[in-house]
Amino acid sequence: MLQRSVVTAAAWLEIVAGIVFVTAINVVCAVLFAVQPEGVGIVFGRFAGVVLFALGIACLPSRDPTPLGKAALGLFIFNAGIAMLLAWVGLATNLRGVLLWPVVALHALIAAALLPQLLGRRGNEA
Repeated sequence: MLQRSVVTAAAWLEIVAGIVFVTAINVVCAVLFAVQPEGVGIVFGRFAGVVLFALGIACLPSRDPTPLGKAALGLFIFNAGIAMLLAWVGLATNLRGVLLWPVVALHALIAAALLPQLLGRRGNEA
């Protein structure tokens, strides 16, 4: 029981940290490093936030006996989040390398490929 509580607390901590990294990267950098992020540092900070959020979701304890359900959800959140973040970078900034849009498309494709498994699993639970 204690081990489940520790895992749950750690997962929620990662979820909260991820949300803070995505929404308030300036605050995170100020309190951790005493600097303000600039340019691509802002993108990488938000990238880290998406990763932490997805990790927290994937690690939340579940009653689902198959571990693939949580893994698929975590991977879906990661890929969809990264696709949205990088698409925003491509549309709202001048940070556009030659592989930006192919990477956006790849992450969106992976997220789309995971979605039927997630929707099918929810339909089977009912």
